[in-house]
Amino acid sequence: MKLTILGSGTGVPSGVRNSAGFFVETKDARVMLDCGAGTVHALARYGLPWEEITHLFISHFHVDHVGELAALFFAFRYGMKTERTAPLTIIGPRGVDHLIDWLKIAFSPRLFEPNFAVNVRMLTPTERVELGPDSTLAVAKTLHTPESLAVRIESQGRTLCYTGDTAYDEELARFFSGADLLISECSFQQPREGAPHLSVSEAARLASLANAVRLIVTHFYFDVNEAELVDALERDYAGEVMVGRDGLSVDVS
Repeated sequence: MKLTILGSGTGVPSGVRNSAGFFVETKDARVMLDCGAGTVHALARYGLPWEEITHLFISHFHVDHVGELAALFFAFRYGMKTERTAPLTIIGPRGVDHLIDWLKIAFSPRLFEPNFAVNVRMLTPTERVELGPDSTLAVAKTLHTPESLAVRIESQGRTLCYTGDTAYDEELARFFSGADLLISECSFQQPREGAPHLSVSEAARLASLANAVRLIVTHFYFDVNEAELVDALERDYAGEVMVGRDGLSVDVS
């Protein structure tokens, strides 16, 4: 299993960090996790097989996680260089069908009718779907928006987890238990009351409780000093720490 970060930032404009997005390649699936601003062009920039995406997972409906959904479908309709017959499955929380309907109103239904089938699968917490013969995807509720979900992908004995956006929640640590790689949002340097996001220490504690092998932090609302951030995370987490940045590619092994 391989991860490439398409966007390690937020909705705040940045010259080096796109909004949230990740690309996961397994033996039998190619999964895009979230689709924030800048992530569609990043697929090509980092040489990823975007025309072969099998699944698109949407964690929740904030614009920094879904802002380029229409652009992705524009690429599927007008930018494909190869023929495709395999379907695309959109996986998300309840309401993702309405999100697509609203985008059809804004940009025309035809845009969302590429030359291959598009299926929408809405999941509730604890549900699991097969991505392929050797890969599965499961979801859990996060403390962020009414619909927001975290995700766990398992393939050939390896596990990759992604928090999406969330406040601190020890229940999530159980869902992420034993992850080979945990991608965690890390919005603030210090906890902020009333803001449903993770701080540095909370992201570290969540990874520690989950007994995750490696931790990648992303989704920063602060200017990142990598050395200082790693030092702060290692105070509460004993595993390997990586600071997410656009284009970073990691083998989950």
